[in-house]
Amino acid sequence: MSLILGTMVTVAAHAEEQAQNQTANTSTVKVTDVQNKEEQKKDIDEEITNARMRSELGSKSQWSFKSSLGYNGGSLKQPFDSIRPNYRASASIESLTQLSGNVGVNYRISKGGNLSFGTGIVVMDPLHGDITKDFQDPRNANRKVRRSQVSTPYLDYSHGYRAFNMQMISSVTYSHYTEEDATDYYNLLGNVSVSQTVLADFGSSNWSGGASISIDKDIAKGNMDQVDARYDYGVGLFPFAEYTFNDTFSFRTVFGYFQFARYEDYTEAGLYQLEPYQSVGVGISVTRDIYVYPNVQFTPKDMRDDRTNVAVSANLNLF
Repeated sequence: MSLILGTMVTVAAHAEEQAQNQTANTSTVKVTDVQNKEEQKKDIDEEITNARMRSELGSKSQWSFKSSLGYNGGSLKQPFDSIRPNYRASASIESLTQLSGNVGVNYRISKGGNLSFGTGIVVMDPLHGDITKDFQDPRNANRKVRRSQVSTPYLDYSHGYRAFNMQMISSVTYSHYTEEDATDYYNLLGNVSVSQTVLADFGSSNWSGGASISIDKDIAKGNMDQVDARYDYGVGLFPFAEYTFNDTFSFRTVFGYFQFARYEDYTEAGLYQLEPYQSVGVGISVTRDIYVYPNVQFTPKDMRDDRTNVAVSANLNLF
């Protein structure tokens, strides 16, 4: 009996020693901790820190609502007028104020990759009259204006990333023309555009700057019929600068000095430089996914209050 009891005590002591050693060698890292670290590595906000560029990419959710809207208002002299002077052409060429942009759905493919599809919308002179009804053109008493239109569906792929210690977004978009003016009068099918945005921080200061490069081309269904000229393709380089006050507000200016377009016509075809323009405004990061940019637009060659336009652009991402 003494031998049996001694053996049992020895076995029990050995088992307890093994259990203590096993506990000491067991890692305390939880599965959720590992998953969180992996998710943090896939967070695009670690690479794209600029508020506007984040909103351009869209929500970090796999599926979300994505829109980019802009209101082109009247002149600085008459900001709420129905007429919007064409500051990039002759002062006699006027257009109507309008709310326009794209609304659609965004699918997040990868950390920085987003595929979005939707349609274009436009509402003419949205601040006056019943927006559900057509109205008389204030520029021509004999012409009725269609108040609103949903047209030009699009498919877009954009990718955000950091390279050479700079923030970048590459995108390609196909827009399919559905409005009668483009399809019937100009005999066009759609438009393909490619753009690249690059942003660099200026050391430890709050200043940053970069440029957006864009190339787009209209795709024609056939030859021109009775059209004197139609748009063919365009290229543009748009430098910009930002000063960040805090996480919410920033100063922003865009230089549209290097924009060129080619038009098809019956006599000659050349690459023309569009009238240079500049926008100056305040960027407001309402949330990570909502960015608003109230601004004024003018041409440096002819700075007048009756030709300087007021405008607001916004990127809205929900869910």
